[in-house]
Amino acid sequence: MTKITFISSVQWLMLYCLSILTIGTALGQEAFEVSANRNPVRIGEQVQLTFTLKNISRRIDGPKIEGLKLLYGPSTSNSTSIYNGSRTSEVSYTFTYQVLTKVNVQIPVFEVQGSQGKLKSKPFVLRVAARGSESSVSKSESLGKVACVMEISKRSVYIGEPVIVEFKIFNRVTNLDVRKFNIPETPGFWKEDIDISEPRWVTQIISGQRYNVATVKKLVLFPQQTGTLVIDGFDLVGYMRTSFFDGQNVTASADPVSIKVNPLPEPIPSAFIGTFGQLQVKTRQTERACGTNEAITYDLTFSGEGNIKFIQEPTLVWPGEFEVFDPEIIDRISVNANGESGSRTFRYVVIPRAPGQYLLPVPDGSWFNTKIRSYTALNTTSPELNVEINTEDGGGQVNYNSKTDVQVLNQDINFIQSNWKTPCLPRNRWDKHGQLAGGLLAVGPLFLGLSFALRRRRDEDEKNPLTARKRRARSMVRKELREAKKYTSQAPLFYPALGAGLESYLMAKLQWNASQLTRASLNEALKTHTPELQEKWNALLDDLDIARYAPGQVSSPEVMIAEAEALVNATEKSWIT
Repeated sequence: MTKITFISSVQWLMLYCLSILTIGTALGQEAFEVSANRNPVRIGEQVQLTFTLKNISRRIDGPKIEGLKLLYGPSTSNSTSIYNGSRTSEVSYTFTYQVLTKVNVQIPVFEVQGSQGKLKSKPFVLRVAARGSESSVSKSESLGKVACVMEISKRSVYIGEPVIVEFKIFNRVTNLDVRKFNIPETPGFWKEDIDISEPRWVTQIISGQRYNVATVKKLVLFPQQTGTLVIDGFDLVGYMRTSFFDGQNVTASADPVSIKVNPLPEPIPSAFIGTFGQLQVKTRQTERACGTNEAITYDLTFSGEGNIKFIQEPTLVWPGEFEVFDPEIIDRISVNANGESGSRTFRYVVIPRAPGQYLLPVPDGSWFNTKIRSYTALNTTSPELNVEINTEDGGGQVNYNSKTDVQVLNQDINFIQSNWKTPCLPRNRWDKHGQLAGGLLAVGPLFLGLSFALRRRRDEDEKNPLTARKRRARSMVRKELREAKKYTSQAPLFYPALGAGLESYLMAKLQWNASQLTRASLNEALKTHTPELQEKWNALLDDLDIARYAPGQVSSPEVMIAEAEALVNATEKSWIT
C-alpha cells in the first residue's frame, strides 16, 4: 500500500521563508562606498572619485562638490563572481575632478536606495597640500601605476642661467593608450625647444619596480625674473584596458616644481652683456690693408654657452673717417640636451675715406659667469687697418675731409641777386593772408615756451626727485588700471593685467627693477613704508595669484578693481619716505 504524506500550511510557510533566506544569502550583502585615487592632492591637480555599488543596480550621476570641478565621467567597470553558490556583483562609476581650492575638501555623505532601504557612504576629507610640498613616501610608491613627472637640472639659479626641463610619463600597467597630454606654460622664463625623437617607451627600474618611461618634451628655460617660479600643469588622459572587452580611463598629474631664481650680485657692471656659462669675442677682417674708398668686411663673433640670441649689437666707436653700414647678423646656434650654445656674428661693411693707420673698434663690457659665480670682462685686442691713398680711383675720387678737421670758406655768401625781375607775390595778396602768416610766425615762440616749461619741469624733478617719483608712480598706476578695466568682462585677461599694473606701481614707488621684486623683499618694503596697509596689499596680491588658477574663488573684476583703486589712494596718503 502506498503512503501519501501531505504538507501542512505551516510547513509550506517555513519552506517559503527558508527559500527567501537562501536567495538573499546567494545574492550577497548590499554595500555602497566612495573612494579617491589620491589623498592628499594639490591645487590644480586632477583627482578621481569612485562610487562603488555592491549587489545594487543603480545609476550614479556626477555630484557637485564644493572646491572641486567636474571634468568628465563616468567611466564604468563591472565584475561578477560566484563562490559556493553565493553571487556577488560590483559596479563602479569613476568621475574625474579638478581641485580648485587651497583648503581641504569635505567629501560628504552620499545615499543610494537599496532593496532593504537607503545605503550611506562614509564621509572623508580630501587633503589639499601646499604647492610644491614634498611627499614622504618612496618614489615608486608616489609614482603609482601611471604618473607624469617633470625633471629639472637645477633648482636654484641666477637670472639668465639656463635650466633643462624634461617631461616624462611613467607607466607600470599594460595596454595603456595615452590619448592626450598637456605641456604647461612657463611664465617668467624664456623658452627654447630641444629637438627629440618620437616618444617611445624605455624600460627603467625604480625602487625595484619596472616602469616604462617615455620622454615627451624637453625644454631649455632662461629665467627672466627673480623669485620662486613654479611650473605646474603637466598632466595626461589615457585609457587602460582591463580585459578584452572592458577598460577604464586613467589620468595623472605631475607635482609642481619650484625654481628659485637669484638676482645677480651687486654692483652690476654698466656695460653688462648677459649671463653665460662661457663667452668670448673674436674679430675677423677681410683685409689688413686697403685703399681709400675700398670696402672691407669686419666680423665680430660672440661664441659660448647660454642664451646667445639675447646678445645685442655692441656700441662701437668708429673712426670719423669711416663710413659704416648697419651690420648683418649671422646666427649659428644649437639647442640640445646640454643647453644652448653657438655663436652670433655681427658683420659690418666698412669704407675708409681717408688714408691713415687705424685701430678697428672692439666691444667693451662684462658678463656674469655662472661657473665661477662672478663677473668676467671681455678681453679683446683691437685689430689694425692700414689705409693708403687709392691711386687707381683718381677719375671718380671723392674729396673727403676728416670730421676732425675745420674747413674755412673764402666767401660766406657767393651771390646776391640785386636786379630781380621775376614776378613775385603781390602785396595785396600777402595782406589777405596776414592772419595765416601771423599764425605761422607764432609757432616758433609757442614751441619755445613749451620747451622752456618742459625744461623747468625737468629742473624741478632733479631738485626734488621724491616728488617726481610720486608723480610718475601715480601716472603709471592710472594708466595700468585703465588698461585692466578694458578686460573686466574677460577674467582670464583681467587678473594678469591688474596684477602686472600693481607690480609696476609698487616698483615705481620703490624705484626697483624687475630683478629686485620678490614677495619677501616687497613685504619688508611695505612694512617700512606703509605698515598699516601691509596686510591689505598681501591679501590683494594673494587673491590675484589664486585667480590665475581658480578665478571663481576670488572677487569679481569690478569688486577687485575698486579694491585696488582704494588701496592705491590710501597708499599715496600714508606712504612713509
